[in-house]
Amino acid sequence: MKSLFFTLLIIGGLFTAYDYFLAPRWDRVIFEKGPRPAAPVAQIPTHVVEDDGPAPSTATTAAPALVKKDDEWKPTIPQVPTGEFVPPAIPTAESVTKNWTVIPKQAFPRAVVLKKDVQVQMSVGSSTIRAGATVQAMAADQGMLSVAPTATSPARGSIEVIDTDFPAQIQLSYEKWKAGRIEQAREAWVKAKTRVTTPGKDNSTMSNGLGVNFGADGKPTQNPDGSYNLLLAVISTGRVTDVDPKKVTHWSLPRQETIDGKPTWVIDVTYPTNTIFGPQEVPSHAHIRDQQLVRWVYDSGEPVP
Repeated sequence: MKSLFFTLLIIGGLFTAYDYFLAPRWDRVIFEKGPRPAAPVAQIPTHVVEDDGPAPSTATTAAPALVKKDDEWKPTIPQVPTGEFVPPAIPTAESVTKNWTVIPKQAFPRAVVLKKDVQVQMSVGSSTIRAGATVQAMAADQGMLSVAPTATSPARGSIEVIDTDFPAQIQLSYEKWKAGRIEQAREAWVKAKTRVTTPGKDNSTMSNGLGVNFGADGKPTQNPDGSYNLLLAVISTGRVTDVDPKKVTHWSLPRQETIDGKPTWVIDVTYPTNTIFGPQEVPSHAHIRDQQLVRWVYDSGEPVP
């Protein structure tokens, strides 16, 4: 009986010791309980966490559609400065014909309409052709037209040029010719601006193997065939396009004149060209000073394109 008592006493002592020393304060049975501690709070990191976005998808991403762009390729054409070309001063038709007193034979025959009555002489007498009728202009002299009833008729009459529609016809042709002449001059200007010269190539050396030469007095040297390498060089570089050296019918000897108040060498060059009256040979004049071409003009003063 005593042993059981001592056993219970020992067990009770051990439980009392555990409850006091080892049991958590909030789980004590015998002694006073303490408060249960608060749950620990997760610590917030002190550094900034960057959002890298959603995780990459494993799905295959389609390639972006190609947008077709306009073809930006352009040919390498030399750029021509704008606003520099000055159209040549082309005289009027009245000036070219000296108020219809100088009309070349290439202008005839042609049909003209009468503005006044004209009397024509025939072998058997004379006849009057009324205003408004169409006759054939056969020739002109000092402002007067020689007209006939038909191209094969021997009858002839005389009437002033201005009393027919001849001036109106020429004016119409002249405007077209003038536009072509200006365009020809513009093309020559463009060629001169965009001309590409090959290094080491001397444009003044012609196929005859001779360069541009001058005498001690500055007079251009003439070739055996009558041409001048200075003028041939000007033509070869595109500065003058209307003259074909192979078609020139006359190269004159140089003569010295005073032009612009300065001594100038003048060379007359006659060649065929298209005029308001059709193809015909025209005289032109090359002015040379200080061993270079100053200008190349027609009788009227219009520059040769």
